[in-house]
Amino acid sequence: MARIDIDGMTCAVCVGHVEKAIRSVTGIESVSVNLAAGTASFSGDVNTIEVIDAINSSGYIATEPIDFFKKWELQKVKSRTEIIVSSISLLIALISMYYLMFIDYQNLTLGILAMIIVVTLNHHVIIKGVKSLYSGVNMYTLVLIAFMAGLSWSAIYPEYAMWEATFIVIAFVGFGDSLESLARVSATSSFAELSAKTNDEDIELGDEVSVSAGQVIPVDGVVISGKTDVEQSAITGESIPVTVSDMDQVWAGSTVIDGSITIRATCDSGASRIDEVVRLVENAQSEKAAIEKTVDKIARYFVPVVITLAILTFYYWRPEHGDEHSLMMAISVLVIACPCAMGLATPISLFVGTSTGAKNGILLKGHKALEAASKIETVVLDKTGTLTTGLFSIECDDDEALKIAASLEAHTSHPIAVAILKQCTDYYDAQNVKTVPGWGVKGEIDGEEYSVGKGDEVIEVRKGDQIIGTIFVKDTIRSDAKEAISQLPRVILSSGDHQKEVDRVAGILGIQDARYDQLPSDKLELIESLDNVAMVGDGINDAAALAAADLGIAVASSTGIANSSSDIVLTRDGVISCVDALDLANRTRSNIRQNLFWAFAYNVTAIPIAMGVLYPVNGFLMPTWAAAAAMSLSSMCVILNAIRLRWSFERGMIRRRYGGRTTV
Repeated sequence: MARIDIDGMTCAVCVGHVEKAIRSVTGIESVSVNLAAGTASFSGDVNTIEVIDAINSSGYIATEPIDFFKKWELQKVKSRTEIIVSSISLLIALISMYYLMFIDYQNLTLGILAMIIVVTLNHHVIIKGVKSLYSGVNMYTLVLIAFMAGLSWSAIYPEYAMWEATFIVIAFVGFGDSLESLARVSATSSFAELSAKTNDEDIELGDEVSVSAGQVIPVDGVVISGKTDVEQSAITGESIPVTVSDMDQVWAGSTVIDGSITIRATCDSGASRIDEVVRLVENAQSEKAAIEKTVDKIARYFVPVVITLAILTFYYWRPEHGDEHSLMMAISVLVIACPCAMGLATPISLFVGTSTGAKNGILLKGHKALEAASKIETVVLDKTGTLTTGLFSIECDDDEALKIAASLEAHTSHPIAVAILKQCTDYYDAQNVKTVPGWGVKGEIDGEEYSVGKGDEVIEVRKGDQIIGTIFVKDTIRSDAKEAISQLPRVILSSGDHQKEVDRVAGILGIQDARYDQLPSDKLELIESLDNVAMVGDGINDAAALAAADLGIAVASSTGIANSSSDIVLTRDGVISCVDALDLANRTRSNIRQNLFWAFAYNVTAIPIAMGVLYPVNGFLMPTWAAAAAMSLSSMCVILNAIRLRWSFERGMIRRRYGGRTTV
């Protein structure tokens, strides 16, 4: 899908207008607009320039996308400037309002001066309101109408002027906008830093690159000479350096701590694992959840309904309170009902959730994970590389057989293959190598057929049908596996290994349901027989099961990260990361619901109060400045609650690792 950047969107109604503008272009097939990211993705036989022109004609500013990190840097500077300007504006507005309300309400000079200063500093609010009149109603339509009503009233009846209503609304909305901007920049900081790790150097598969101490590794590769420690938190989420030497894999974005190494690129520039991470996260954040689409539809009808309620309020109270009070109440209805909080509720939580996940080694590839995670009753776990470290010790009864095994295994990245290659670095050139899912590999060496695959509790090396050697493999159970399993719902171990090894691991970890000699088809059948099931595997032999599960989780050792069939990709080692992933998905979903509840509850409660429902009871009529404050407060609560998601999740993650139990 093509993507463009959009400036000027502020609420769910704006999203609807942009979507409508894009769909008006002939040839458009699908559209996805992301409010929090300020982007739109679309597909179809269309010219991007036509789409940009259509959006610009609708009152928003569309441009070709720029590098995410550069965009974030510009937004950071802009948001800091905006928060300073809007804070000064709000301070002036509050001081002026206090003076006019409690000291000298007839001070015409102060009222007009304060209005001019506040409107000048927040002119974007008025501009957006004017644009909405011909591009389609949104929250700024309500603000503009409230401003114009207060200004007109004050100009016509200066002795009963309500200048504070004109500038306090603009000041609060401008301040709210700057807070939203600052929150979005803060929420995406880790993602932007991750994106900055990508490299634009022109490196091709097979190129040799030297990297010295302090430099960032520019492309995924294999170390061919040298030894050093590398810090690879950008990919794994783990800040502790790891030692790498000959034949070890290194990832683009990792930093060389000391010494120097030479690597051979295993991919082209722009196709490294970190590039795929950035694309996965960005796609996840651009995808629109079903619940967000529902909110968008509600918002389209919300604005005209509020305008209607304001008009009814004016005419209902006019006979009893006259023009001044009834107009004040109508303006309060317009201001207090601005749907900022409702429009931000879902996207800001999703943005914080996916950004937090990326920082901590959890990639939420789509919003399906959020819904599925809350319903999981059974977790099916692969063994090798998931419950075990995948760092095998190898023993072979024949050196030549080991050399042949290494020749074939050099064409795959299975953990056992990596162990064999570490044990034997001098091997033959094999041709026509094919992977046999759930068993092993086969190929040709000097015209002879060889194969390496599972035997009876060992790995067998064959020449044709003749066994020429056996390889004994011993794996190590992950240190956090037992604790993680205790925090998961019902667990089933499904492994392609032999019974003795599977029973050994299951016994140590206390897993009651352990299945061995499982082919990919067996795992798929198991998944299809269960309801509300999560599959955790390495994304190779488990691909079908990952795709069929209600929730697929690919672990750190998985290959083909961009094409994995999972809904969640873990880039940090450890079984506890599975618990973290379920916890993050659950917390994000819960955060969205909290935000939506607050937004709807706020409107349901505040609009009747602004309409005067309390007047017959205690004589309370809401002033316009209070309505503006309440409206901005609701948006701030939604933003702060979304940011709280990051801290609550990371606190829970720390408790799981260093003591205490956190419910998933």
